[in-house]
Amino acid sequence: MNVDGETRACVIVADPRGFVRATMRNGIEMTLEDAREAIATTGKIARDIPVPVLVDSRLIKSQTREARDYLGSDDAARICIRVALLIGSPVSRVINNFFLSQSNKTKVPHRLFTDEAAAIAWLLEAHK
Repeated sequence: MNVDGETRACVIVADPRGFVRATMRNGIEMTLEDAREAIATTGKIARDIPVPVLVDSRLIKSQTREARDYLGSDDAARICIRVALLIGSPVSRVINNFFLSQSNKTKVPHRLFTDEAAAIAWLLEAHK
């Protein structure tokens, strides 16, 4: 896998199919600073052109409320046109369900997936 960007919290790669993949590091506790760094790195990789993003959050340990709020902010919406959240563990499910419950606050369309192929298909619908 080519690595286009790395942060403390994740590895970020541009996929040739037209989306960016952010893979959360095993056991990470994502903070506001991590969220800001992830969005900034995604923006650099995408050359500040809004892009669909696949977030593989199956190994995440936790995420602060401030990080969740930032990931649903106007700053994130300028970079991410939609976000597919790939989940697996009960912890990632709880974290991401909370994020989805705040959907009235977020500017970024998002959905939870347990199937990576379905997540990618949904992301690529953004280009149709």
